[in-house]
Amino acid sequence: MAYAYLKEVMDELNIELPVLKIGTPHPFPEDLALKFLNEMEEVLVLEELYPVVEEQLRELSAGCKPTPLILGKKTGHMPVAGEYSVELIKKAVCAFLAIELQEEEALVELPQLPPRPPVLCAGCPHRASFYAFKTACRGKKVVFSGDIGCYTLGNAKPLETVDTCLCMGAGITIAQGLHRIEPDTVNLAFIGDSTFFHTGIPGIINAVYNNADITVVVLDNRTTAMTGNQPHPGTGRTAMGKEAPIIDIAEIVKACGVGYVKKADPLKLKEAVAVAKEAMEHKGPSVVIFESPCAQNIKSGTPLYIDERCIACKKCIRDLGCPAMYMEDGKPCIDSSQCNGCNLCSQVCPVNAIVPVGGEQG
Repeated sequence: MAYAYLKEVMDELNIELPVLKIGTPHPFPEDLALKFLNEMEEVLVLEELYPVVEEQLRELSAGCKPTPLILGKKTGHMPVAGEYSVELIKKAVCAFLAIELQEEEALVELPQLPPRPPVLCAGCPHRASFYAFKTACRGKKVVFSGDIGCYTLGNAKPLETVDTCLCMGAGITIAQGLHRIEPDTVNLAFIGDSTFFHTGIPGIINAVYNNADITVVVLDNRTTAMTGNQPHPGTGRTAMGKEAPIIDIAEIVKACGVGYVKKADPLKLKEAVAVAKEAMEHKGPSVVIFESPCAQNIKSGTPLYIDERCIACKKCIRDLGCPAMYMEDGKPCIDSSQCNGCNLCSQVCPVNAIVPVGGEQG
């Protein structure tokens, strides 16, 4: 980036400078650097982070006749910390070349942007999974142990179903530790499908071995959504795009000795809540696998809208927090450009006022 900024500064100042771009400081290109140093009197080093190149050049310059002066972070000509910018490098180059820096027009002050915290996508099946267990847990003393992934956002209002988040796979083992300390508490552990394959299986084995009375909820959306939809052993393809066997999560946990294993679609709310209650009633480790594809990887269905039956109870907004929903004139509305027709809100509505666009709900 420092090189790109320098090129922009040179174009702006209409100057030409001898430039040595070093993209691989390990191993350091000593012959190339020595050739460059032998032709210079002074060198300004532009590099972010630690002054690796600067130190290497300073060592090499000792063997040059005459010895060029190496300027950079060590000499105070460049800042030690922080990211570089075009403006910062322009100032440094002008000082290096003794060019008078022209005062620039003050930047227009931008208006303050409204707060926009990260949220689960509209139609994300994780929202339905969290809501199903939150509904099943009403009246119970419960701790929701979370993990690393999109579903960490379950900690935010209104879901508030992630109480702990340490590292990949830790949700399962934290739940086991909490069970030993508070055996009268329902301990749930949420983990994504890709994280399950990565670090979840040892925790499952440990729960079976120690007969921990916990419920593990595998949120299987058939992708690694948070970091770019990379494949994993449960997707049926390799990182190179080739077909591969689909490793079944349910079969793995059964092989580990889990006594209760059940799959369900979280977007079928009544079924999901029933399975959640059943799993929590099971003594010993239980596993629920909620299977529903990532909302970003499926074709959107028919969007929903809110008809005249709405009583403005705001349950859909208050309970789910879907970004496709908003308030207007005291009543909830649905942004059809964001809604993908997952139908979760229609199942929450107490008066059946949320229906597909162009049709009535069955």
